[in-house]
Amino acid sequence: MKFLCADPSAEAPAQYVFDLGQLRDPAREPAADGILACVISGAADWVARGPESTSRAVLAQAVAQLGGGEFRLLRTLSEKRATFLCTPGLKRPDARPAAGLAAAGDYVLGPYPATLEGAVRSGVAAVQHGTP
Repeated sequence: MKFLCADPSAEAPAQYVFDLGQLRDPAREPAADGILACVISGAADWVARGPESTSRAVLAQAVAQLGGGEFRLLRTLSEKRATFLCTPGLKRPDARPAAGLAAAGDYVLGPYPATLEGAVRSGVAAVQHGTP
């Protein structure tokens, strides 16, 4: 599993779960094995509840939806704006800004809008095309 959509509810806030062990090169980042990143998009209500409450809810959701197991919180982050402000006429940079260089992210020009899906697909495309 590289990433999956979780089943969010009033008490289960995460919409996406990324398996960092599968997304990263195990030869270069062996510590990523077994680490999951749970993402809450549009999290203003959860930010208002505080990081401790949010962390407890995400841990409970992981246990319930990912088949039990033992989960341990490493950290909780809150981004005020995790993406760029999408305005009419915005020019997004090309995914190949220069020879031998690949850019990735939700802000890079591509077939998807500024979403997690667009960012993930952009990253996968950059890796698949490789750089020298």
